[in-house]
Amino acid sequence: MTHALHYGTGVYEGLRSRKGKLFHGKEHYQRLLQSAELLDFKIPYSVLELENATQLLLNKTYYDFGYIRALAWCGSQSMFVSHRHANVHTAVMVWERPMPYSAHQYRNGLNLHLSSWRRPDPRSAPVHSKASGLYMISAMAKRTSELEGFDDALLLDTKERIAEASSSNIFFVQNGELQTPFPHSFLKGLTRAFVIEQAKMKKISVTEKDIFLHDLPSMEAAFLTGTAVGIVPVASVDTPFGLYTFCPDSITRVIQELHQKAFGL
Repeated sequence: MTHALHYGTGVYEGLRSRKGKLFHGKEHYQRLLQSAELLDFKIPYSVLELENATQLLLNKTYYDFGYIRALAWCGSQSMFVSHRHANVHTAVMVWERPMPYSAHQYRNGLNLHLSSWRRPDPRSAPVHSKASGLYMISAMAKRTSELEGFDDALLLDTKERIAEASSSNIFFVQNGELQTPFPHSFLKGLTRAFVIEQAKMKKISVTEKDIFLHDLPSMEAAFLTGTAVGIVPVASVDTPFGLYTFCPDSITRVIQELHQKAFGL
């Protein structure tokens, strides 16, 4: 019995390792601490302590494609609605977890379904925290999409802007340039940041902007980004207004190759 289980006061990070090498540990743990602060509780460890603990765990195990889950949550010391007096627990776990999709899907893309669920308004939820409770929306959106025969869900926000997939950020290609939704209502992913940085180094223009469903016919390609999924193309988006199809292009392939090289995939 924990406060987090009852009231959703928990945060987490998903990290990757390759043959014992941890990727972006500092950035992930900085975000973990920031996520907790947005939920108004403090994790009793520093970024360096969390990095060291994770590396110690990796040194004692051997996973080819390691997936690390770091959690911090409010415990059972206080079970009232307010977590002001709750104790804070922290845990780090690791297990073998290859990339989740098939080679065919990484080559040709995923089929997405427009979810009826919306990303919450930033005035009603801490949308820039990787808060466990917020992933209820993601879980329900992805489950419904899978039951209907799709690979993942695409979510809008409360103003009908395209936001993200169930747990991945999305990019579009138009006229040789990258476009990605402005993060009004969702987490700015670290893989998203990697793509923006690498694209700029390759002189590929990147724009963060509001993107709507009516913009999809003009988009030539699309792909998802995330620690758990890597870089995976989008083949189609099914909506009540029609099916929008995309074809992985040279920019998508360049981004995939840069990511694979950087992460040893």
